Amino acid sequence: MKIVGIVMKVKIKDCILDFLRRQRRHLANLQEAQFDRGEKELLKMISDENIKDAFPAPIPIISVLIWGFILLFPFLIIMHSGSFASGKIEIESLIEYYVPLLMTCLVFWVNQKYMVPKWFFKKKYFNFILGNGAWMVLSVFSREICLFLATRTPENSWADFVSSSALFQGRLSPAAILGICVSLFLVCLCSILISVSTRQVVRAFVIRERSRAHLEYELNFMKRQLSPHFLFNTLNNISSLISIDPKLAEKSMTKLSQLLRVTLYQTEDKYITLKEEIDILEKYADLEKLRHDENFEFVFNKDVEDYSKLIEPLLLMPLLENSMKHCVNPNGKSFASVDVKQHGDQLYVKMVNSNFPRKSTNHASGLGLNTFKKRLDLLYKDGFTYETRVENEAYICELKMTLKDRN
Repeated sequence: MKIVGIVMKVKIKDCILDFLRRQRRHLANLQEAQFDRGEKELLKMISDENIKDAFPAPIPIISVLIWGFILLFPFLIIMHSGSFASGKIEIESLIEYYVPLLMTCLVFWVNQKYMVPKWFFKKKYFNFILGNGAWMVLSVFSREICLFLATRTPENSWADFVSSSALFQGRLSPAAILGICVSLFLVCLCSILISVSTRQVVRAFVIRERSRAHLEYELNFMKRQLSPHFLFNTLNNISSLISIDPKLAEKSMTKLSQLLRVTLYQTEDKYITLKEEIDILEKYADLEKLRHDENFEFVFNKDVEDYSKLIEPLLLMPLLENSMKHCVNPNGKSFASVDVKQHGDQLYVKMVNSNFPRKSTNHASGLGLNTFKKRLDLLYKDGFTYETRVENEAYICELKMTLKDRN
């Protein structure tokens, strides 16, 4: 029975932890979606030409407007109470409404600016409770003294105020004391929750921006690696042709210059169209075929619905480089094939080549595929599948991913 009880406790604990993890992920997704919506709204506002000539609005002005809006509520209540319609607004009514409200706003503001960050978050709970208790006494005293000054006559003295005040005479009812304590507790609780929530939102935003900056840095770094890596492999291929067939080497150099002209300008863009990416692959394949003999067979199949879909520049190049590099059979026939299919937002790329892997002691070997995998992880996270396998002496790689729309 003890074992069963322990197992049940473990299962309940796992269920609770799993529930909390799901809720955490759900809230994180909601927060990220809210960040995205806010970012889009800000970008839309920035692009508005009417705002360009607007005067700047410092943050204190916004705070004053918000507090002014809050302070309107007692006045609206007095207007609807009938006093305003009858032309009689008693000063006592204004004091009874506004003094507690002003003191509540002041207590909230002091908690936000000082008590919560300086005392509560630093676990100085005694100072926090004592400070708010002092504010509670000050709030009650402010209301009493304002009412006394509003109704004071020449015959009344400060001694009369002390003798008649329920605060000084200790005649506050338990219900009044409880109401004051509950009000103060709610104000402190709201202040703490707002501070905690604000900290969490700011922390999440900072982490998000840091991750985005790190992502942009890595992507830019890896993009800069692509062209040198591609150039390194291609120049090696051309250098091997110089002694064998100079004319073919010259033709290859012309092809290379055309391809480099394309990649030089397009790799600086964040996205290029699928048509431009496929054109780069075809130019590279034409260049690679020049160094193969008649025993090499190459096929490039395309089934594309919309060539205007966007893709990161040279994203697919490492796959074709790897296929061309390791397909050569020194003693017989070799082949390579490329299939590119696009339907809707889905892109499917399959490359098959004869499997004759070249052994290399060069430390740069494999840089293209490693960079390719890192780019996929950084750009698409779980939005892609990439598989490689060897079947019937053929190396097969398959990539499925979601493309970005031009808009």
